[in-house]
Amino acid sequence: MEDNDHVLPNGCTFLASTAGPYGTWAKATDPITAIKNALKHDGSGKKPIYVVYGKNEDLHVSDYGGYNWQSDNPPTPIGMFTVTKNSIRPVKKGDFNEKHEDCLGWMKENLEEIEKERQRFENE
Repeated sequence: MEDNDHVLPNGCTFLASTAGPYGTWAKATDPITAIKNALKHDGSGKKPIYVVYGKNEDLHVSDYGGYNWQSDNPPTPIGMFTVTKNSIRPVKKGDFNEKHEDCLGWMKENLEEIEKERQRFENE
């Protein structure tokens, strides 16, 4: 029997992941709990953690720390956060290295990718 305490009444959930091939993830009914649980499973220290919101049965973490969803039901990116044991805040450029975007850049990039995938699905 599957534990569904992370699923909201509308069938949606918040997915938080530390990303990367050895990252950890968690689902919860709110983004803060999802973030805290993902960090708890990954250990301590400063970590980048992304959060998306979507249908529980359609939202999964991929092998390399990204996320997958059903093309007909795309998720909503909530943000990329810099997380420590004592704080959660939107990631800033340079928090981890200069190549990574800030929170707004991450959201724009993810929304563009979701829109491309949605259009590809509609054209099939």
